[in-house]
Amino acid sequence: MVAATKATTPTSAVTKKKPVARKLTVPTKKASVLAREAQAAKKRLLKLRADTKKAIEAAKRDVAKATEAAKSAARFEKQAAKDKLAAKKAKAASVKKASAKATATKVAPKKAAGSKAAATVTPKKAAVKAVAKKRTAAKKVAPAVTTPEASA
Repeated sequence: MVAATKATTPTSAVTKKKPVARKLTVPTKKASVLAREAQAAKKRLLKLRADTKKAIEAAKRDVAKATEAAKSAARFEKQAAKDKLAAKKAKAASVKKASAKATATKVAPKKAAGSKAAATVTPKKAAVKAVAKKRTAAKKVAPAVTTPEASA
């Protein structure tokens, strides 16, 4: 097993280097064994490529899924913000309506003050309604407090 020498590159005009002598290695195994090893290496390479391709596809699916989830969450948050704003506006409108109603009821007795009979009738009706509301509220609260389950 003697190593042979061979000049690999001739002198080129660009590099202006002398040719380099490189040693050729003599194979230590038979050609059939080396061919088998080459085939096995090729199979391993193909398997790695297939595995890499599968891993890339799986990663792409994961990215797509995560992106869709992020978009969905953004849509949900946007809708929740819209709902919250709508509820806030509705509450403001109802408060405004209630204050307008309260103002109207305060103005009505002043208008009715022109006639003494009307002025005396309206406060009595209002007082009777207020007392009735307080009594019903008291009845509703009392049973909830006296139940033994609530105290336990």
